[in-house]
Amino acid sequence: MIQSFGLEFDTEEEMLETAKKLWNVHKVTGEMEMVALPNGKWRLNIHSEKQLRDSTLEKLNGRLVTVKMDTVDPGVDEEEEEMENELEDDSDDN
Repeated sequence: MIQSFGLEFDTEEEMLETAKKLWNVHKVTGEMEMVALPNGKWRLNIHSEKQLRDSTLEKLNGRLVTVKMDTVDPGVDEEEEEMENELEDDSDDN
C-alpha cells in the first residue's frame, strides 16, 4: 500500500536535506516530487512504498500537508476519449 503525504519548507536546502534523510536513513522507496511554490516555499510530495509511523513523520522537518492525487482512469486513453467526445458532438448535430 502506498503512503502519500507532503511536506512544506521555507527553503530548498531544508527540503533536499529531508529528502536525503527519507532515502538514506528511513530507506523510503517510491516517488518523491520537489516543487517550488508561488509563495517562495518548497513542497516535497512523497508517495512511499514503505509505511512510515506517525512518530517518524512528526520528527521530519517541514510542515505536513495533504497531497492531492491525480484521478486519471488508467484504462482510458486520452486520444480515445477525445475521439469519443468528437463523435458525440457530431451526433448531436444530426
